[in-house]
Amino acid sequence: MTHIVHKGLDFFVKPQKVSLNLNMKIGSLKVHPEDLKLLMKKVPVFMMSYYDNKAFMERELEISSADFPNGVVFFSYYEPVPAELNWDVDKKLISQLTKYFHLYDLVHSINSLIDETEGSSLHIGVYEEWLDRIMVKVPSENTEELRNMLSRFSLLYTTKILWKIFRGNFEELKKRTHEIAYKLYEVAGF
Repeated sequence: MTHIVHKGLDFFVKPQKVSLNLNMKIGSLKVHPEDLKLLMKKVPVFMMSYYDNKAFMERELEISSADFPNGVVFFSYYEPVPAELNWDVDKKLISQLTKYFHLYDLVHSINSLIDETEGSSLHIGVYEEWLDRIMVKVPSENTEELRNMLSRFSLLYTTKILWKIFRGNFEELKKRTHEIAYKLYEVAGF
């Protein structure tokens, strides 16, 4: 993961180290002491976090204190996805799926399936067609296991993420596809 701390275009720095407590929404980052002096003058401050160009998120940081001699900043943060996403997903399932899929592509594909069936009930035939389209080539003994993982993920995505966490607000969910994919990577420990 790559992190860039910035205040618009007039200030940005790549921290030497970032530590985040995902459950408490607090963290710390280490920068060069000279950058720390500039950083403390720039409020509000944001941090762009990247897995890659498809999965990324911007957080707003509220700096609480700093250790000037060591260049460490302590902060709390706000992020655009609900906090429940930190603890309401199956980390092992996410890690297994990353062997076969980019999580942005998987999330986007499920969003397209939901969009495609909007206004009508999701028939098993439509779901099976989606599964066939998204399946990747795997050794034959793992094909059924991958189909089961995809089914578990799509159920988790629709029931927990769409309905429980986003409260059925599909437009907001689609708008947050990049952030959801990033957050899933982060929660899984990448």
